[in-house]
Amino acid sequence: MNTESKSAESHTIFYDIETKELLDPNAPDQDAAIRALHLSIGVTWCECHDTQIFHTPAPLAEHLLAHERIIGFNIIHFDNAVLAWSKEQSRAPEKPLPDTPDELKQLLDAKSFDLLADLEARLGHRVGLAALAEGTLGKQKLASGPQAVVWNRLAGTLRDRWALALLDVSDQEGAARVNELGAWFQERLERYCLQDVLLVKKLFEYGVANKRVAYIDFEGERRVVRVQWR
Repeated sequence: MNTESKSAESHTIFYDIETKELLDPNAPDQDAAIRALHLSIGVTWCECHDTQIFHTPAPLAEHLLAHERIIGFNIIHFDNAVLAWSKEQSRAPEKPLPDTPDELKQLLDAKSFDLLADLEARLGHRVGLAALAEGTLGKQKLASGPQAVVWNRLAGTLRDRWALALLDVSDQEGAARVNELGAWFQERLERYCLQDVLLVKKLFEYGVANKRVAYIDFEGERRVVRVQWR
């Protein structure tokens, strides 16, 4: 990689989040339903910092805004909105963020390149990350969003409720085992979120290099779509 391209890459960051709740697909106002979700974890990858994991929204928002370009999948409609409205419930960041969620989302959106939004504009319909990963890279996603929500709940409940309950009855060994299980679910959650970030990175790099990506449609057929990513 030459110096110029490496420098450009160092100003780009890829990210993905998971939430504490599932989105209700039947909610009459989907935008409001998304804003009501809460961040459980965020994972980023960039040339300058490699992988970073965030459990609160404000530091994640700061880190993203420190880069010139944010790349993700469905980030404009979903991730940026969840992050912007979760910010109010976090501690004050080291560097000031905008006063309102709307302002923060506008800043995030202005720096964002959303693979899903671009593909939807080209195809006229949405396509899933799993279908793209399989069609373009021959890769499978580790899990799904609903699984990530359950893992987060289990990790928190085991750590914060059952480990303490066991300690209250003087079962140190049981508490230690429960904590180990909670840590295992937490690690699965982090590994899944990171894999999605790296899948998006590989998809983007493939599209830049080959001017096309592919996905598996509902009938199991591989479809190719031309892109102009850079």
